[in-house]
Amino acid sequence: MIIGNGQLANTFKNSICENAVIFASGVSDSNCTDEAKFNRERQLLISTLHTHRDKKFVYFSSCALSAETYPRNKYYQHKEEMESLIRESSQNYYIFRLPQLFGHLKKHKTLVNFIYNAIVSNTAFKVYRPAYRYVIEIDDTRLLVENYLKFSEPNITIDLANSYRYNVEEIVKTFELLLGKKGIYELVEKVDVYSLDLHKLNEFVKEHSININFGPNYLGEKLKTKIDELHLDSQ
Repeated sequence: MIIGNGQLANTFKNSICENAVIFASGVSDSNCTDEAKFNRERQLLISTLHTHRDKKFVYFSSCALSAETYPRNKYYQHKEEMESLIRESSQNYYIFRLPQLFGHLKKHKTLVNFIYNAIVSNTAFKVYRPAYRYVIEIDDTRLLVENYLKFSEPNITIDLANSYRYNVEEIVKTFELLLGKKGIYELVEKVDVYSLDLHKLNEFVKEHSININFGPNYLGEKLKTKIDELHLDSQ
């Protein structure tokens, strides 16, 4: 059962996740401060947990919560509250903390999509430094979730992310190389960084021979595929 209708939810439409509720209807904008949106997610989450007690429950949170020193704005406070609610209400949960998620390169507030659209539309933007981000592609997210539901015991909280941490300017330069076009951006001195311990995820990927090639080249290879798909669709 899929809760939600966004890109992440749609990725699971043809998934092999049996006897599971995939809750993909939460607030996704980490800059959100709208209490009404937070409350809508809270009420839907409570209702879904109550109605589907017999099923595995999948929730998507944020990797930033794994870094104790990372500042907690209202969005992250909300995610912490939702995680606590799930742990108190479910005996069969899987909380997957996600970094910068990307799929189709469409207009969206998420970092990867924002940078892509700014470059192709010649829109000026700012790049913080030193600032780093972890990433994961949306289909790889589905693949990992499917394998965790199949092979792992429930009641876990795990980060799903490529093990290489990208400098944000490095993400910009990757797009510039792939698009053959320079971005119009200003470098701004602002520290924005956290570190993740991903050894458990990497061991799981290796143990179950999951076909994901994490590493420094991961983002460039994935983005090239996305850009190629766009070019094919436009022909």
